[in-house]
Amino acid sequence: MQPPPGLRVKPLQFWRATKMPAFIPITIYLNHKSMLVASIPDAETALQQPWPFMDKPSRLEAIRMIEECLAGHCSHQAAFAAFEEAASEQGLLKQKPPSVGLRKFDGVAEDLL
Repeated sequence: MQPPPGLRVKPLQFWRATKMPAFIPITIYLNHKSMLVASIPDAETALQQPWPFMDKPSRLEAIRMIEECLAGHCSHQAAFAAFEEAASEQGLLKQKPPSVGLRKFDGVAEDLL
């Protein structure tokens, strides 16, 4: 049976599962705006933004590590750790207050101790 004329049918494709990164996405705050960094390309984009201290050694090292990672010479984990360290050193990582559910869980855990 043929599809009706004008109806385009794509062949069935098999998708292989993509590997999840080994790091948890982080939120950084640049120029009073939040930015979710969930991948190496996100980290590269964040590093291209104006940072409080552009020439800080940890930021320059993160740039180098991200470039090495994109070239295939460094692991994602090492590059992301360098990025996270640089962001932390410059005070760009801000902790969100715990959710209501987490606060309740913490209260229960304290009661058990």
